[in-house]
Amino acid sequence: MDTKDLPINRKRSIPVARLLDRMVDDLDIEVIAGFQGIGRPVFTADINRPGLAISGYLEYFANDRVQLLGNTEIHYMEKLPPALLERRLTAMFSFEIPIFVLSRNLSPQNVFLDLCNQRGVPVLRTSRSTDEVISRIILFLAEEFSPETVVHGTAVDCYGVGCLIVGTPGVGKSETALELVERGHRLVADDTVALKKLREDNLYAETNPIIEHHMEIRGVGIIDVKAVFGVGCVRNTKRIGLIVELEEWDQKAIYDRTGLEEEYLHILGVRVPHLRIPVRPGRNIAIIIEVAALNHRLKELGTNPAEQFNNRILGIMNQRNN
Repeated sequence: MDTKDLPINRKRSIPVARLLDRMVDDLDIEVIAGFQGIGRPVFTADINRPGLAISGYLEYFANDRVQLLGNTEIHYMEKLPPALLERRLTAMFSFEIPIFVLSRNLSPQNVFLDLCNQRGVPVLRTSRSTDEVISRIILFLAEEFSPETVVHGTAVDCYGVGCLIVGTPGVGKSETALELVERGHRLVADDTVALKKLREDNLYAETNPIIEHHMEIRGVGIIDVKAVFGVGCVRNTKRIGLIVELEEWDQKAIYDRTGLEEEYLHILGVRVPHLRIPVRPGRNIAIIIEVAALNHRLKELGTNPAEQFNNRILGIMNQRNN
């Protein structure tokens, strides 16, 4: 599997409407001003508290970020003379600002709301604490702006290990995944798997919202895995811990027979263990993937059977030599 040519998508912006749609229930958000600017773009996953901008210092104003107003900013504005406050807000609004978010159900002064309505800058308000609002919005934005790509393959949750099954068309990826589902494991995505890098070094597979949990089985057609096997046999996302590449058996190829030398693939900068499994009549690939998943879990817990076996052989050889 060549990952060098995978197209990487990095979102340049998201509309404020998406943030509102995804966070309205989580943060109990209401829009109190600037309704017409709900389509304004947010360009970065960072959050800014514009206290310095309100005080008049605009040289390094991070205006392209979500602007969060808490107790400190609102109470400071209340103590400023009305004329001075209006001048400072007018200067701040000379910059393009995507959105303001108010925590703790705070109510800003009318001059602030009037300027937001005039400039079309949405103002969202929530009853949550400032720290909670910051953490939840940052997590949401980090996910939205994370790099992502799409691969041709199948993703399954096998014994808690996210396995990405790849290989040439017709090699048996879907059939193998179907047998894994029949054996009690869960399907994440088939045919086109969306991969997203989250939390620095974790790679997640996500269900395609159009295909969902449907599979194409040659000779049968399209099947709905959730309808056939039940909702407990599918999931929408899973961290990928293992990449299994299926390939037609080649007698001239050299396959790993000990497991001492581990191979890795890099996708979106994330290093993922990689196994090449040859396919030939009589080999039960589903059971092999089950064993590979369990073996991977052992390694994550600090137990490497191949290394233990190798050390045992070396120990026996040393005893005989002595």
